[in-house]
Amino acid sequence: MQRVLIELRAVTRVYSGEDAEEAVGVTALDDVSLQIGSGEFICITGPSGSGKSTLMNIIGCLDRPTQGEYRFAGAEVFQLDDDGLAALRRDELGFVFQAYNLLESLTALGNVELPATYTTAEPKDSRDRAEELLHTFGMQERRNHRPGQLSGGEQQRVAIARSLMNGARVILCDEPTGALDTAQGDEVLALLEDLATQGHTVIIISHNKEVAARAHRIVELHDGRVVSDSASLTAMNATLEPPQALVGGMPWLSALRSGFGALRTGGLRSALMIFTVALGIWSVVALLGLVEGANREASSILERMGANRLSVGGMEMVDPSIWLRRSLPRTLEDAQAIRQQIANVQSVVPSMVEQLPVRAGSKQLDDLFVRAMLEPEARTQVQNLPWPVDHGTFLTPRDSDELARVAVIGPKLRDQLFGPGVDAVGEHIEIKGLQFLVKGVLTPHPRLYGEGEYFVTDRESASSELPYYSFAEGLDVFIPFRTGAELLFSSENLTRLDVFVADLSRSDETAAEIRDLMFRHHGHAGYTVENNAQAFAANRELSETQAGIFATLGGLALLVAGLSIMAIMLAGVSQRRREIGIRMAVGARRRDISVQFLVEAALLTTFGGAGGTLLAFASSPLLSQLSGAPVAMAPWFLPVALGCAVMTGLLFGTLPARRGARLDPVHALAEE
Repeated sequence: MQRVLIELRAVTRVYSGEDAEEAVGVTALDDVSLQIGSGEFICITGPSGSGKSTLMNIIGCLDRPTQGEYRFAGAEVFQLDDDGLAALRRDELGFVFQAYNLLESLTALGNVELPATYTTAEPKDSRDRAEELLHTFGMQERRNHRPGQLSGGEQQRVAIARSLMNGARVILCDEPTGALDTAQGDEVLALLEDLATQGHTVIIISHNKEVAARAHRIVELHDGRVVSDSASLTAMNATLEPPQALVGGMPWLSALRSGFGALRTGGLRSALMIFTVALGIWSVVALLGLVEGANREASSILERMGANRLSVGGMEMVDPSIWLRRSLPRTLEDAQAIRQQIANVQSVVPSMVEQLPVRAGSKQLDDLFVRAMLEPEARTQVQNLPWPVDHGTFLTPRDSDELARVAVIGPKLRDQLFGPGVDAVGEHIEIKGLQFLVKGVLTPHPRLYGEGEYFVTDRESASSELPYYSFAEGLDVFIPFRTGAELLFSSENLTRLDVFVADLSRSDETAAEIRDLMFRHHGHAGYTVENNAQAFAANRELSETQAGIFATLGGLALLVAGLSIMAIMLAGVSQRRREIGIRMAVGARRRDISVQFLVEAALLTTFGGAGGTLLAFASSPLLSQLSGAPVAMAPWFLPVALGCAVMTGLLFGTLPARRGARLDPVHALAEE
């Protein structure tokens, strides 16, 4: 005696207003009771509109009845949730459709393997199983062909192989020969009959009497009712083992593989998504490049100004009535004490500067800046720019110790006193009646011959305490510190006292210590320490503001790209309804559909993000030229850009993914 596998009890299906795509109030099935045994080869027939397809959809767990019961191997089917129904379709049911319903993005082998992607089976085992099934149905040589490259009969063979991939006990066939010629139809029916012989339950839906004649049992429907049954099984024993709903799902590797397939067949839709993301990411990276370029440029300027320099100064009021002030004293002893007593000091550069006439032979230049320097490196630390000697040598500490009357002059001063290009090393100049031997001539100062608008070459832009324009013009005279202090200058007070710190992060602390030391030495509380780190902090704050503005602009560009992605994907969901229905029919859960769409969105946006980033890097010179601003590309832009692209795809792909997952499989499969 055969055992009952499928049992329907008083099943009725009425399409109401909730079924938006069906006529309201239509009764498709009316009190249908039916038992189907294991291993039966049965044909459900009847005229169009008799309820055949609705009955198949209910048996195949693609649709739910309005009322009634459905038992599969003794288990109540419609007590299962959506995931439970998906597991039953995946493990126990296989579908063969009149239109074949193969995915164009997959090969014959990929289509057969599709149901296994929603299980926990190992990929290699699934591939071997699919290869074996194709060999069984004579399709081994066509396994790498896509559906469009196969004949109708070949596609139906692939569909039958797919229905058996997970070992389905029931094969549901909806007009399996409707699109085939007679010869191909006979071959397909023979294959199905053989499957029934092997123990599979084969249920064919057809209005073709010749097809029905090949079945071992015929059930006829009319107006949603069973009007005849050639072999009723109502007395059969229902003792089959209930189905085991195994845990399964779509592995990420399978989702990626399907995503690449969709990418290949997506055509214009995929191209538009990639282009949209690339444009948005290019905007973001280009804006980041502008911010980075501006930051580097500003940092370069500040570094040249002396990032780690503390300038010691201070003023006291002499006569408040006329607002008369004078500089507080700064001495060489102060410089030595700072160097010895304060820990975070890299070097101390005291200097004395006075405007004096300088003569060479019959030529005299008035009001030149004569600078008495204690250390050779002072010539660079004052401006924090390399300023090498062109001819001769620079001053040494020994020159200062010996009160040597030697000098190093700028190139422009050399030209005006001795003539352009003349080697002035070994010549003499006169300062306040004293003769000084020229031991070196400097190269042109980089402040004059550098690049950028920040190079100061005019007197109006100069500082009153340290006249930068003299540096830039190359009219300076450098002499040993003690020589100037004892022989030339009328005061022992330093004109400038610069302290260079070792740890920039401790600049404020070091500045406070210097102020305390100067107070102890002189008893004045008016000493100040100009901290260039404050300029860096201001620059950093400005940079953060710029970054915020550009980040907002970049965010808007990504928002536009994301909305475009959402629109394209929503259109894609409408165009891919049949694909979604096929995936659900072979066992995909709703979350698997969501994962599929999100993975595709992530793939497309990754390609778009990579393309946009590479385009931004390649176009940075042109962008700099067009904007008139520096553009700098940092290595960290690449991971940030790709991360933004993927997050944009996932965020704006969520709504289309959820909409696709909420589709009803029956309606999705009915989409033409």
